[in-house]
Amino acid sequence: MFDSKKLWLTISGSITYYLKYYDMELSNEELLKDYLEYTLNEEDGKYQYLDKHTFEYIDLDDEMVDKAKKAFMERLEKRRLKESKEEVKEATPIKNNVVSFSKYKNKK
Repeated sequence: MFDSKKLWLTISGSITYYLKYYDMELSNEELLKDYLEYTLNEEDGKYQYLDKHTFEYIDLDDEMVDKAKKAFMERLEKRRLKESKEEVKEATPIKNNVVSFSKYKNKK
């Protein structure tokens, strides 16, 4: 069975994996809902995590779910900020990128 530290590491890894392939057009809240629905299976108001080795569900306490929600939102915001900076870099034209051949003339 999982102790809380190992359980957190697996949930944290699932957040990282999810954010590699997320739909950029969805809002932060929609992405959180999607993540919780598919990764932290909710049943009767309780969340569960599927252990990929034993294929058994592990019940999560409210503290672990809140920690996962907070980490998810922080990482998502960080990822969106990084992507917006990359878009600005790509959109900025390169200026004065001219090679001067006068430096390379043969001096006789």
